[in-house]
Amino acid sequence: MNNFFTYIFFSVSLCLFFTLDISSQVVSNILVNQEQNNILVSYDLLVSTSCSISLQVSQDGGASWSSSLKSVKGDVGEKIVSGSHTITWFVLEEYNELRGDNIKFKVSASSGFTVKIGTQVWTTKNLDVATYRNGDVIPQVQDQSAWASLSTGAWCYFNNDASNGTKYGKLYNWYAVNDPRGLAPKGFHIPSDAEWTVLTDYLGGESAAGTKMKSSTGWDSNGIGTNSSGFAGFPGGCRSDDGTFYDIGRDGYWLTATEGSSYHAWYRGLSYSNGDVISYSSLKQSAFSVRCLGRRKILSNTHKSPVRD
Repeated sequence: MNNFFTYIFFSVSLCLFFTLDISSQVVSNILVNQEQNNILVSYDLLVSTSCSISLQVSQDGGASWSSSLKSVKGDVGEKIVSGSHTITWFVLEEYNELRGDNIKFKVSASSGFTVKIGTQVWTTKNLDVATYRNGDVIPQVQDQSAWASLSTGAWCYFNNDASNGTKYGKLYNWYAVNDPRGLAPKGFHIPSDAEWTVLTDYLGGESAAGTKMKSSTGWDSNGIGTNSSGFAGFPGGCRSDDGTFYDIGRDGYWLTATEGSSYHAWYRGLSYSNGDVISYSSLKQSAFSVRCLGRRKILSNTHKSPVRD
């Protein structure tokens, strides 16, 4: 096994990708080495704040990538700060075999707030703001009958329980999404239905994208995804136009900025029961999660890195 393992990593290369929304982040002095059945990646990190580090592998020269490797230890995961760091990957805990001479590794550094998927930069968490961009307060409406009669922007927590906001963020009606004062933070906007299609097309179409967009934990009946896209979609449920709450733990829904009619707006959804991304319209009083789309500086560098026995 050791001889075989040495052979397959003889010509490994390292890809460094940085997806950032912070002003200063530098990764340098990258070294990759093999120690028996493990891969060691060392790097220096200079950041203005802590960030998240993940490691992925490709067996086809970077045409496709694994989800974030889990059998790792060291300076990987959340809250990595400036300094010299090392990641150890225990290869055989995740792969019975790893064949080919076109194996690449990808080290991703992110603030945890955004992820680059194709040509787009998405937020990785649901929106959780209580004011418009200009500072005006967005009303929180808890009463069911009051919610059903809304024709202006409002938000709520699922089941009016603030503890749900930590994981799922807030639910917003379409009037809040469409308010000219701006729901998204500066530098971001609420994606249109067409921009959601760009995302799902990049991930292989609506019938394949859901699995790649769903989080790897938190779904009923083990209906999890791989989160290989980094989108990290959780099943935050929704509030219907009559003020009733539905589907937390089972389904996640995200409003788009696109009207379906004078009464309806389009949204996208993920379900515990399959790997699809659904596209439907709902009455504008209905409340769903919201993601944002924006621009962030992307730095990349690819180079060969020798791996020694």
